[in-house]
Amino acid sequence: MKINYHELIARITVLILLIGTPIIIYSYAPWKTNENKRVIFLSAVASQGIWTEDLVNGLNYWNKDFKRAKIILKNGEEVLFRFTSIDVTHTFYVPELGIGPVEVLPGHLYEFAYKATKSGVFKYYCTTVCGHCHFYMQGNIIVEDLNNKSINDSLYLLSADTLFSNVCVNHLNKYSKSNSIVENGKNLFLAKACFTCHGFNGVGGIKNFNYAKDSIPQLNNLSEKLKIPFKEDADSIIKLLSLNIKLETLEDTPPFDKYERFLAQYQSITKKIVDGAEKLQRKDSLGLNPPLFMPSWENSLSEEEINSLIAYLISLNNWEED
Repeated sequence: MKINYHELIARITVLILLIGTPIIIYSYAPWKTNENKRVIFLSAVASQGIWTEDLVNGLNYWNKDFKRAKIILKNGEEVLFRFTSIDVTHTFYVPELGIGPVEVLPGHLYEFAYKATKSGVFKYYCTTVCGHCHFYMQGNIIVEDLNNKSINDSLYLLSADTLFSNVCVNHLNKYSKSNSIVENGKNLFLAKACFTCHGFNGVGGIKNFNYAKDSIPQLNNLSEKLKIPFKEDADSIIKLLSLNIKLETLEDTPPFDKYERFLAQYQSITKKIVDGAEKLQRKDSLGLNPPLFMPSWENSLSEEEINSLIAYLISLNNWEED
């Protein structure tokens, strides 16, 4: 077999660049003496859905479980953030601290100087959709008051980082089809990272910076939004969905009173899942778009999977309180 030496040399060159560039950067790191500022080096890893302070290169990208960055600053401290990616484009954004949005293209280095001026726990995001694990790319920056040593132990444990204790790939790998439509919906709710915005079991309340409603709405009351009057009716809808029956075909023989109201809401919610809502209403019309948004699931979820999600959310209603 004839060897194409030009192609071989090109491949070796690319491999050297992928492996060597990060190593050289970390080894020499000339910016570490930048005006005595502490340097925080963050690499984006789309395949695991994290920003990490670990060294990421072409050798370990696919076979290492990287640690999610937990960034702790002191109030008044000046730092220099350095961002990189070796996979796809990401955007680092900490809206409450005025950090970014910093667009991070693969193969490039970007820096952002920052001085901490207020204490607390503040969320960071990736705001460029970067793959299946995009909505896992969140975490916290903790700014400790010099006189308050308890912030790391108390606020951090209550923070949104607890939502992301497992990397995205764990949830994706755990998803398997069940005989129960409700169980399928629950698995999808985890695998597709719906909980990162809507909370575990759809409880809502996740803060969304500059969003007109302040936080993401709950979904565990979907039965109310669908105008389902009684638990028996909810069970009936779940059964119909599990049998893959087109709900529109039941208009002439409705399974319960005011079925037309339910059907209109069901079609509206299904359309929202398919179309998404990437531009939410802003509290400050001159400010940036909220970092969390509803993506379009048109090419990621089948009709059956959408119905599984709806069945799961319907099942969460607490009928004893109604």
